[in-house]
Order: sequence, then structure tokens, then C-alpha cells
Amino acid sequence: MIDESIDKAALISAVEKFTELHDMRQFDPTQKRYRELIPSKVPGAGQQYAFEVDLDKCTGCKACVTACHNENGLDEDETWRSVGLIQGGTTENPVIQHVTSACHHCAEPACMTGCPTKAYIKEEATGIVKHLDDQCFGCQYCILKCPYDVPKYNKKRGIVHKCDMCIGRLKANEPPACAKACPTGAIRITIVNTSDVKKNYQDFVNVPDAPASNYTYPTTRYKSKHPLPTNMASADYLNLKPEHSHLPLVFMLVLTQLSVGTFLAEIILRKLIGSGLSAVLSSVHVWVALSTGLVALAASIFHLGRPHLAFRAVLGLMTSWLSREILAFGIFAQLAVMYVLCARSETIAQTLKPFLGGAAILDVMSHLVFLSGLIGVLCSVMVYRDTKRPFWDTNLTTIKFLMTMTILGFVMSLAISLACTMIQAPFLIPSVMARFGKMFCSIILVLSFIKMTIESTIFCFLKSDDQHFFKKTAVLMVRPLKNITLWRFALGTIGGILLPLFILSIDYYSPYAGIKIVISIWAAFVFLMAGEFLERYLFFRAVVPFHLTKTG
Repeated sequence: MIDESIDKAALISAVEKFTELHDMRQFDPTQKRYRELIPSKVPGAGQQYAFEVDLDKCTGCKACVTACHNENGLDEDETWRSVGLIQGGTTENPVIQHVTSACHHCAEPACMTGCPTKAYIKEEATGIVKHLDDQCFGCQYCILKCPYDVPKYNKKRGIVHKCDMCIGRLKANEPPACAKACPTGAIRITIVNTSDVKKNYQDFVNVPDAPASNYTYPTTRYKSKHPLPTNMASADYLNLKPEHSHLPLVFMLVLTQLSVGTFLAEIILRKLIGSGLSAVLSSVHVWVALSTGLVALAASIFHLGRPHLAFRAVLGLMTSWLSREILAFGIFAQLAVMYVLCARSETIAQTLKPFLGGAAILDVMSHLVFLSGLIGVLCSVMVYRDTKRPFWDTNLTTIKFLMTMTILGFVMSLAISLACTMIQAPFLIPSVMARFGKMFCSIILVLSFIKMTIESTIFCFLKSDDQHFFKKTAVLMVRPLKNITLWRFALGTIGGILLPLFILSIDYYSPYAGIKIVISIWAAFVFLMAGEFLERYLFFRAVVPFHLTKTG
């Protein structure tokens, strides 16, 4: 035991090692700073700074976490560097390993390409990925894009910020705070060739349970003389908890899809019913669809930490799907306003007619509005698929968004049509049901059944022995989110299947048939809306992120 203690004591810190070498006069007389933790030269062309972590030296003491916190003046509940724990091995030879991590300053940072305000830059000279606090408006999309949980949202300031490798210290030939504070010298800065990072991506952030490195090409290299067992996994691998709900985005997504779907249903109605009834119903449809769309866009503002800077949202148009979504829905809203004005004012319609070659202005405008809205919905799909999170990055996300658009649009359109008919000409309800009511009810019924069947496929993974991302999502939905899941399927079944079936079974010429139909379709609309809100709530809360366990 004494010999073992002496051996451990021989592992002196970086500072002590510097003192020893200095006393032995092994340094150049002109050298004023200890340079073991940082390179002796700056990166050249095609190179950049990167962290290197010696896992054999990391003890999990979290001195690096404290040093980073103090150096950057972070709030009490903030951390830019964290220490994770992975474990594995066998009963006879158990293995645990602490893993310190911060921003990996990726060769192709997803946070930078996803940011709609261009609040991230990758320095050409150093390769360090910096966040521009003044440019950020707090949309938090970079948090969803980063597979390593690096960007942190500061609610007080309304912005995201993150590790910048203490770039000011590096430029002053000083190591970052985390490297300087590490008592065992486990963290240091090296220079890597970005071409090597992309070619040999599997050699970087190559620790168990870490995301695949060929997504963002991280530059942190973890090294160890002792190969880790193949069964190593995060200490909280089975400890699941729901993610943030992002309620403003829940409302924005459902309501924009409702608005676009209502414009689609209005186009179909114009072709199915006579001009007289169409003139009465269309004006109401377009007003409701426009109002819903504007409410949806207003709801999205509440997701921003600094909403007064919302005008910056399209700066990242070349790389960010979020910028494209915002632009598409902005165009959709403007075209929808023009369409409503044309529908309400013959003067405006006649003024615009020559620009369309004499075509029917309302027909052209209705198709332009729907097309721009559809593009916006597809951009919404890509916003989430582009995060590469398994629960989101599937064709099912595309199908679910488009089905929500169609189901809600058709039920809203039918509910409005029947209510207007009941008020103005109750005797026409059988005619309305014969012309398009039955067809709309059938579409709602079939699509609702298909959509809920698709959503329920996630539960098939509960039988899997492998703790895959999809199984984790399913576990979240049947355990901590069990009540929400039950309500979602109950509301969807009642509103999308049972009530449409009841409406289709009614004798439209029987006494009080009109009242029954109107009440039933509006009840279906309420149930379906509530069900879709809960489905989108689960969409955010049940998604499983990529990042490793964090212990501080």
C-alpha cells in the first residue's frame, strides 16, 4: 500500500511539472509561459484548435467545470463544461470512466448551419466556433440541432451561449480555464487537420454512447491506453425524462397546419358547390383560415427570448430550414391577406386581374395561398428532421404533419359550412351533406384512423430488448407521459372516427337532423383539435436527444 501511494504521488500536476522543469533550467531563457497544455504554434491552413482529453487522467473531480463557470461568469445554474459517467465491464471486473466534455468545435457545426440569425461563426484562423450574443434572438433551435447538448439557453438574457475555448486566453498564449484547472492535466489543446477529422471521423468523440461523429465532425479526441469494454454505456442510460414541451411551437405548428388545410378545403369546395353557396361560404372560410394563420405566427413569437429582434429570422436563409420556414409562412400570410381582400372587394380583384392575364383572380389567389402554405408546412417538417433526432428524422414526421393539415382543414371547413347553412338556410343541410359533407366526413374518418395507426407503431418497440431511441420514446409515452398519451388517442378516436361515423349514419331528412349534424361536427372539431395539440406536445416531450449523460 505504501508503494502504491508513492506511485500515485509521483503523478504531479502540470504546474508542479513546470516548476520542476524550470528549476532544472530545461526551458529557453526567453520562454515566459508554460506551454505544455497548448500548442507551440498557431493553426495553419486547413488546421484548427481542438480539445484533447486523456481519459486515463480524468478523475471526475469537476475542477474543469468550476473553472469554466468562474472564468465565463456563468449563472449559478449554468455550465458550459460537464462531466459524464459511463460504466460497463463484468461483475468480476466492473469499469467506470468519467468523461469531461464541452463544445467540440466541429468541422461542420450544426448549430451554425441551423441558426436563423447567423449568430454563430467559425473562425477561419483558429477553427473555434463562436456564438455572437448580440446577434442571437433566443429561438433555441441550435440546442435542438447540436447532438452534444452544447448550447445553453439563458432565460434571464433571452439568448443562447456556449464554450468558446477561452479564445482570449489562447490568443494570450494561456491555456483555457478548464485545462489550466485540471489537477491531473487531462485536458489540453492540440491542432488537428480538418481533412483528417472528416476522413477519420470515427477517431473523434469516440466514447461509448456518443452520437455518430459523421454528422457534425467534432474535433475533440479522447485517448486512453486501456481499451474500454464494448458494453460501456451512460450511467443514466435507462433513466429517461421528458424533454422541454416548447408550447409556443406546439400552437404554431398545429394552427399553421390548420390554416393551410382550411385553404385547401376551400379550393375543393369552390369546385364542388354552386357559385351562390360558394360566395357565402368562401368568405367565411378565408377569414377563419387567415385569422388562424396569423394567430399561429403570433404564437411563435413567444418562443423567442428576444422577440424584438424577430426581423433577423431570415438571415440564415442559405443554410437554415428555420429561416426558410419563417419566410414561407411570411409569404403565405401576405398572400392570404391579399386573397381575403380580393374576396371581399371587387375593386381590388378587378385591379389585380390584368396582372394575371385575365384569369379568375380568386382561383389563382387561392392556389397561390395554398401552395405557399404547403411549402411552409414542408419547411416545418425539415426543421425537425434536420436535427437528426431519430423520432423526428423519419418519413412519418412528414406524413403526420400533412395529415394534421388535411384532417383539421377539412373538419374546420365542414364545421363552418354547416354552421353557416344552419343559420342562413337550414333546409339546405341535406344538400350540403350530399354535395361534400359525406365526402369530407369520410376523408376525416379514414385519415384519422391511418394517422393514429401510424402514431401507435412506436409502441411496437416496447418489445425490443435493445434500448434503441424509439424504445426510449415509447417508454416515455407509456410511463411519465402516460396520461397525455391516453388522452391523445381517446380524443383522436372520438373526434376522428366515432363522431364522423355517427354523422354518416344520420338520416339527413329526419327531424332535428340538421342540429345533430352541426353539433356533432363541431364536437368532432373540438376533439380533433385537442387531440392534435396533445400529439404535437408528445412530439416534443417524447423525443430522445443524442447527448451523453451529464453529472455536472
